[in-house]
Amino acid sequence: MINSPKQFCFILIILCCIGWVACTQVRNPCETPMTATLNISTQHLISPTDSAFVDTALPSAVFIPLTTAANKTATIYPQQVSFTISLSPDSNICRWAFTPDTPGYAFDTLTFYYQKNLQFISNACGFTYFYNIDSVHFTKNLFIDSIHILNASVTNNVNTTQLQICIHPDNF
Repeated sequence: MINSPKQFCFILIILCCIGWVACTQVRNPCETPMTATLNISTQHLISPTDSAFVDTALPSAVFIPLTTAANKTATIYPQQVSFTISLSPDSNICRWAFTPDTPGYAFDTLTFYYQKNLQFISNACGFTYFYNIDSVHFTKNLFIDSIHILNASVTNNVNTTQLQICIHPDNF
């Protein structure tokens, strides 16, 4: 039982402090992915005379940025069909070296030409760059047979594949 105004004030202050701590937001207010990633899938022709493509899990694909990109180190993927790389917000051109397997030292290059657009995400998240791919040039020396742009819009949607790399059938 509360016997004095001092006890009442003390209990009221304690309850207010507990309420304030309980309402303090601990999590990051921005739960939206902030990086626009270029999602790539790989396929190969069943045979050089056929026109049918099959999804291809590359043994250990390596992507190395040759120009300034969001990450500046090589990305090595375990055996899989889908890959993610980034484009540079500092330029409208970005180059990557690519090989489908780490033991080889031979690389093809991919050069992306794109337009960048500053995109407002939210007050909590701020701004990021989205991209629109104009074209992709590549060396056709070693592994790449062709490249198809499936969706030119590169956003923070991780479920959209923008690019399809078709691997030369002699490599499988």
